[in-house]
Amino acid sequence: MTAPLREQAAVPGRLGFGIYLIPGFPDWETSLAAVRAAVAGGVDFVEFPILLDADFSASTGGVVAEALAKAGPDNLDPRSPRLREWLAEAPVRVGVVYRSAWPSVDQWRAGDEILAGCAGLLCEHDARPFPEYAVRARRHGIALVPPLRVTAGPVTDEERDTLGSGDGFVYLALSSETGRAGTVDSGLGRRIDDIRGVRPDLPVYTAFGIRDPGDVAAVARQGADGFIVGSHALTVLGDGGAAAFGRWFSGMAAARSQPMRVRT
Repeated sequence: MTAPLREQAAVPGRLGFGIYLIPGFPDWETSLAAVRAAVAGGVDFVEFPILLDADFSASTGGVVAEALAKAGPDNLDPRSPRLREWLAEAPVRVGVVYRSAWPSVDQWRAGDEILAGCAGLLCEHDARPFPEYAVRARRHGIALVPPLRVTAGPVTDEERDTLGSGDGFVYLALSSETGRAGTVDSGLGRRIDDIRGVRPDLPVYTAFGIRDPGDVAAVARQGADGFIVGSHALTVLGDGGAAAFGRWFSGMAAARSQPMRVRT
C-alpha cells in the first residue's frame, strides 16, 4: 500500500528531485506560482509542512523557521481550504510532520483530512520510537520516510530498525541542520552503500545544504538516487520571487542528468 512513493522516488536513468515549499511564503500568490513551476518543471515530489505551532527540533534551521513564521497560521492550518487549494497543485505530496502535529505516537493532532492524498510523511529526526510511528502511518496507507544522517560509523541497531520499518525513500541528511552544507566526499558514498546493505529496495535521497548544480553533481558521484532542496529554494523564492525561482529550478532540474555512480 505504501509502495507508490517508493516507485515515484526511484527514477530510472536520472536523479530524483524533491523540493520543500511552504504554502503562503513569501506570500500566497508567489507560493502558488512556485509549486506550479516545480510541478511543470518535472519535480518528483513536493514536501510541505504539517504543524500546529512553532515547535521545532534543533535540526530546523533559521531559514525554514523564519519562512514558516512569515507564511502564517492561516495558510498552514491543516484543516484550511486554502491549504487544500495549494496542495491540489502538487500531485505527489510528502508531509513534513513537525512535533506540534504529532507529539507522540498515540497523539496525532493535525486531523485526518490532511493525510488524504499524502504519498508519504517525514518526521523530524528526533521522533522516537520510529517503528511505532511507522505502524501508525501504515494504518492510513502512508509511507513513513526513514530519516538518517551521514555518519562515519556503520549502521546502528536503531538505524537498522528505522530502515526496516520505513518506506518510500531514505532521507539522508548531510548535516545536523536544514540549510547547513555538509561535506560531500567518499564518506557519503560509504554511508549510502551501508544503507543499501540494509534496504536495497529504497532510493537514497540526500538533503540539507544542497543549493546548486555543482552540489547535485557531487552527490551523484557518491551514488545518491536523488536530492531534496528546501532552505535554498525558500531563500531564492523569498529574495527573488517567482521568476528567480523558476530560473533556479530549471537549472537544478537539468542537473538531474548528472552521471550516477554505478552501484556496487
